[in-house]
Amino acid sequence: MSIFEMLLFLVLVVVAIGVGWALGRWQGSRELRRQNYLANHYFRGLNYLLNEEPDKAIEIFLQLAERKPSPAYRIGRQASHDVIETHLALGSLFRRRGEMDKAIRFHKHIIAQPHLNEAQRTQALRELGRDYLQAGLLDRAERLFSELIEREQDDAQPTRQLIDIYQQEKDWVKAIEQAQHLQTQEPDESNFLLAQYNCELAEQALARGDTDGANKALRQAKRYKPGHPRALILSGDMARLAGDHAGAIDEYIKACQADPEVFVLLDELMLKAHEQLDRVDEFIEWLSDFWSTSQLSAALISLATLQAKKNPQAGVQTLLDGLEKRATINGLEALVHILHQHDMSLAEVDPELVGRLMQELRNAQARYRCRQCGFSSSEHHWLCPSCRHWGTTRLVQGPWGD
Repeated sequence: MSIFEMLLFLVLVVVAIGVGWALGRWQGSRELRRQNYLANHYFRGLNYLLNEEPDKAIEIFLQLAERKPSPAYRIGRQASHDVIETHLALGSLFRRRGEMDKAIRFHKHIIAQPHLNEAQRTQALRELGRDYLQAGLLDRAERLFSELIEREQDDAQPTRQLIDIYQQEKDWVKAIEQAQHLQTQEPDESNFLLAQYNCELAEQALARGDTDGANKALRQAKRYKPGHPRALILSGDMARLAGDHAGAIDEYIKACQADPEVFVLLDELMLKAHEQLDRVDEFIEWLSDFWSTSQLSAALISLATLQAKKNPQAGVQTLLDGLEKRATINGLEALVHILHQHDMSLAEVDPELVGRLMQELRNAQARYRCRQCGFSSSEHHWLCPSCRHWGTTRLVQGPWGD
């Protein structure tokens, strides 16, 4: 039984107790038979959950939910509240299991109940909207979440759900409209999203050849998030396409300063821009400084490759020095490539150094992985330290495994 099902079981126990208590106070044989039916079916459902038969339990509770409303729903405010909460939880269980038709039917049935208070109806609408969203019924989900925004304007969750829908549909204008609603509640997150959406609009404008539209969108992106690396990259792309290679270099460097990892996206573009201006030596100097601060393997490889074109020994030495600081498979691959490209032999490299690099790489890799939970380790464990299953730790199949 999963944690979710265990919690659901506890809720159902409370509901069953409440129903039983109400039965003790209810008079009339006909209504008593109706209450007995409800209680007996709840306990049957509980029994199925205890026996780890969730499919049968779900079917029982679905039958209960689809019965016509009766005084059983009005046994008392607390009992009625517990029944609704339980049915909402069951609907969520359907959704988690991927049974979207049942989840939708269940939540629709709850919404149709005349005795719901405003909070319960809002919660049921929210759950139904999530059902639609997961089922891919985006138009229905959009209508529901829009209604929820009107109901509770201070609740950011429906706005987030609408943003998710518009992101899936790539409707960046509507996504911007919703992200702006988050600015008072979550300004940092909102500004980050607004910068990304305006970058998307800029890319669309560039694809159409609309440079004015692209510039307008980029100005907005930078207004929401100054120094945003994606906006800087797009500005560099526009300068490069316009033949302004110096301007492109400036923007690309700013992007790398804002987020060093974007260098892997810009390496070749930066080299070509420097080549156009006959400033490759300047690029090598910048790479040397950038590698020393970022320790990014891609920067080291680019630096060594460019140095090796003028002085193979210097390029190889730069790469070896860098690999001693941070050994990577890509770095070793680049070392072999440079040696081959410049007709150099591996024998020219200190074998002890290569051995140390290989050992560092091996030590950094997990050799064993649990097939039950994915826990990785360099040592073998008969009992997985994470999920506590026996005999599930196996050799990793790959370059550093068996």
